[in-house]
Amino acid sequence: MRTLLTHFAVAAVAAFSFSSALSQYSGAVPPPDRVAKGFEAIGVADAKDWVYRLASEEFEGRGTGQPGFQKAAEWVAGKLKEFGLKPIGDNGTYFQGVPFTFNRIDPDSVSASSGNIKLGNKDVALTGATGVNASGKLAIVRTRNKDARIGDAGSLSGRIVIIAAPLDGTLARPQSLNALGAAGVLRVSANLPESEWTRGRGQTRQATRANGFITPEGARKLTTLAGLDASSVDSAFAGDEAEIILCDIDVSLSAEIQTEQRTVPNVVGLLEGSDPTLKEEVVCIGAHLDHLGVRNGVIYYGADDDASGCAAVLLIAKAFATNPVKPKRSIMFLFFTGEEMGLVGSRYYTENPIIPLEKTTALLQLDMVGRNEETANDKPEDNINTIHLVGSKRISMELHNAIVDLNGHINLVFEYDQEDVYTRSDHYMFAQKGVPVAFLFSGFHPDYHQPTDTPDKINYDKIVSAARLFYLVADYAANRGELFPRGTGGQ
Repeated sequence: MRTLLTHFAVAAVAAFSFSSALSQYSGAVPPPDRVAKGFEAIGVADAKDWVYRLASEEFEGRGTGQPGFQKAAEWVAGKLKEFGLKPIGDNGTYFQGVPFTFNRIDPDSVSASSGNIKLGNKDVALTGATGVNASGKLAIVRTRNKDARIGDAGSLSGRIVIIAAPLDGTLARPQSLNALGAAGVLRVSANLPESEWTRGRGQTRQATRANGFITPEGARKLTTLAGLDASSVDSAFAGDEAEIILCDIDVSLSAEIQTEQRTVPNVVGLLEGSDPTLKEEVVCIGAHLDHLGVRNGVIYYGADDDASGCAAVLLIAKAFATNPVKPKRSIMFLFFTGEEMGLVGSRYYTENPIIPLEKTTALLQLDMVGRNEETANDKPEDNINTIHLVGSKRISMELHNAIVDLNGHINLVFEYDQEDVYTRSDHYMFAQKGVPVAFLFSGFHPDYHQPTDTPDKINYDKIVSAARLFYLVADYAANRGELFPRGTGGQ
């Protein structure tokens, strides 16, 4: 390939003999000898092992600020140490602390009251990240049909609604009732979820609408007060429409907000460059370590989003550690926190860079690189070797052209940014600062942001292919004569 030969000539590579490494997809050519050992070190066994570990019950969905995330961060740091990378975080560690404010409803302040009945947190759990002050007449909606609908939803406007229905059904989603004007929605559940910490955004107001859960015992106390039989909260009705019982008692829901300051880390490690001058410059390779964590007692495993990307970054780190020929520039490996909360970790890094951004030639981001895209119009079997290449044309066409050329060693099929995700992962924070970026993304699927995003559904060959491609791109970027041209790519 003519342009590929030009790239390696610019990188001052003396020899260009091909290794015997197997290519990932049909038609690909083997990589040059100088990177072959690292290329071959990127394999399916490691990818599978690491995704299964990152998306395990041990790490509990890696929710930012939750214990599972810290366990995952420490595990990743251990891998970086194993690969011999330099700890360049705070105080000589692999961690760059990112400050967060977290809010939750104070469980001790939760109250549901009516007349002389007052229920506390043993019977009621309220959800959300604001305080609560909601009130209205009581209503009961009951059914055992999980697909039942509410016929006269307007009758629930302004009311506190107790829903006795299957928790996996349509009526378990209270947002629709809130949108129709219900003042509060309490789902009957024998097990109350713990109050969850979420990222604080300065909320100090009291919400006048509320969502949450109530135990069967608590629901019976309120309905008995309304003059109904205790069995009125049993979900015995099985019609297509849920049964609605309107009550003439007032119910008030209240809770206070609780705030806590925490530091949650980005995980960072550095492979120092071999050139005494160029090693002050850096190529960054990133993925986000966080996912959605535990919500209402359910683990959101995040195997594709983004254990797949983290595994790919670790594979690249292992490749550079294994390869005997070291790059001239340094390579930084970043595992961001708080991506799911609004790119918080990458925003913090770009505002507090460990190596100055003017010395950062590019950020190569891997986010969701482990599935075959599956949408209403796109079958997964048609996407075994496809991947979206996002943002590479925005700032530096030299970076883009290098990726396209080096893909000759992999033969992934690029679909570019057909999903409009340019602003939706950590690379965007770097792009806003003018740093050239490229983002690999294998596409959406029905398990996106669901508890069903599990390791058994991953295409591990695709993770290996993405890692091999960005390994070659990072090596090229680290050895070329100049930094990639900078520009503006914030939109």
